[in-house]
Amino acid sequence: MMFESQQSADFSALDACRSSMGPNSNTGQKLDTVTAPIVDFLTVVLPEKALKIAKCGNYHELLESIFGTHDEIKLGPIMERPFNFYPLSATMVDSTGSICGKIGLQDNGSMCISLSGQGTQHVKKWNKTYVQLEELGAKITRLDIAVDDLAGSAFNVQTFLAWQQSGEFNSQGRPPSAQFVDDLGSGKGCTLYIGQKGYKQLCIYEKGKQLGDPESTHVRTELRLYAKHREIPLDALINLGEYFAGAYDILARFVQGEATQGDYKERCVEASGIAMFRFAKNQLGTTYSLLRKAFGEHCMDIMDLTIAREGRPGRFKKFHGDLPLLIQTTLTDKLGESHN
Repeated sequence: MMFESQQSADFSALDACRSSMGPNSNTGQKLDTVTAPIVDFLTVVLPEKALKIAKCGNYHELLESIFGTHDEIKLGPIMERPFNFYPLSATMVDSTGSICGKIGLQDNGSMCISLSGQGTQHVKKWNKTYVQLEELGAKITRLDIAVDDLAGSAFNVQTFLAWQQSGEFNSQGRPPSAQFVDDLGSGKGCTLYIGQKGYKQLCIYEKGKQLGDPESTHVRTELRLYAKHREIPLDALINLGEYFAGAYDILARFVQGEATQGDYKERCVEASGIAMFRFAKNQLGTTYSLLRKAFGEHCMDIMDLTIAREGRPGRFKKFHGDLPLLIQTTLTDKLGESHN
């Protein structure tokens, strides 16, 4: 694999994955529940002249010009707090009030921008971001590419564990380091790590269970690439499938997914919603039953006056958009099934 090569300082997965990808590369796997690859984490470094090159008056304008996030992401004040070896830093907060990234600054004006998964979801046009970063002379120092199986029908943690044990991830005859974290049946979800943090690592985990639904089969696979030993070209941002597939041959079968990011969001809301109802039943069930007996048809009015308050439960704070409508559309059928 090109990523393991010691002959070049640059990483290019294109040739490797083009030979392994094709109309039959999914080897019969059912991919209608598998999402297309997305950027789930990104860190880039920019030279000291980035503001001047971009013709921006401040760092907020620079972020807007690169990622096109408009008012969905705001930059907090610059403070004397180190971040990624930069002495100054500022925090990014999105429209839901969630922290979604940070920037680090040197006295000479060079900077580091780090967007978490909460932040990358606000970037709508990665091809534009690619062009802007290229013009600024930016370099990627970390890139996470994620693929989800919303139903666990094409892959799950055990699938990857079996492949790891059978040597599917070996390189030049050597197996990568691996760690399996078992939830021991608690329903909180298992996690498998393959490879080294700081170089190239796969993280496969049961995302639906992590969100609070112990019955969920939603699984996420994250490929984490680091530029500590090899350069990550900027075109990885617009060729996510090629770089995901090029990291390990066996991943090529999962870059033709049919599920959309809308499907992904609905599945996450569903898992969080089920967890919310379970919490409400355990913590408020007897209270609601008592109030209903005491106030009858006026019970909901009493609860609106004394219990309800504005805001979102913590588990939903990171979701942007029309959350009540999304909960209604994703949970109506599910709650009906559980009632029956």
